[in-house]
Amino acid sequence: MPTKFVFLHGFGEDHRVWSDFLPLFSWPFEYIIVDYSTWTDCMDMKDYSTKIMSNLPLETKFILVGHSMGGYVALAMAELFPSEIHQVVMLHSSPFADTEEKKIGRQRTIDFLKKHPVKDFLGPFVPNLFAPKFAETHVELRNNLIARYQDMPSSGLIASSLAMKNRPDYQLFLDKTKIPFLFIQGSDDALISTDLIKEVLQDKAQHKLVILQGVGHQGQYEAPEACFEAINAFIKLCQKK
Repeated sequence: MPTKFVFLHGFGEDHRVWSDFLPLFSWPFEYIIVDYSTWTDCMDMKDYSTKIMSNLPLETKFILVGHSMGGYVALAMAELFPSEIHQVVMLHSSPFADTEEKKIGRQRTIDFLKKHPVKDFLGPFVPNLFAPKFAETHVELRNNLIARYQDMPSSGLIASSLAMKNRPDYQLFLDKTKIPFLFIQGSDDALISTDLIKEVLQDKAQHKLVILQGVGHQGQYEAPEACFEAINAFIKLCQKK
């Protein structure tokens, strides 16, 4: 049975986020890039995962690589379709449901997007995805990403915000699943606590954690080689078992 990567993008970006990362390296398997940035018919992560899986090739094992929101989608896919998912890479993502504070933040995002252009949202949103030092020294990259994604429909961002706001907690799933997970986190990520990730992965030998020092929420830009090496090592480790 063939194995293929499936790359799942985060919130506020689309399939093009991978075009800046994937061509830099020689990958051990063919890859599929999914784009759900314009979808408005998915109410939760299970809807996203079911729709994605329905469009993937049959009789294939998948290694999921999910960035941020893409990790939430990957968790739902692994829970719903465990026989087809071989490994999962959570790139700057977490198994936790939104806290009440974060849910309030999601609703503010939704309310803002209903009243303002997407470019007005991306302006302050994109810089916060990077470690402060990287953001200061890569202004051109920040501006290019804001310009790239400003034409995304607000309807897709609103739908994905609602789905993230209402997603379940997957900590118990991580306890019981036999699917190995790799968490790649940034030490300077303003959106995800590495300490909480460490805590939830304690005593779970089937899962691995790599922390990229000085990196924020965009390791594929801030430390692409380290991200690739972590993913490649994880694949080789699991193949030996």
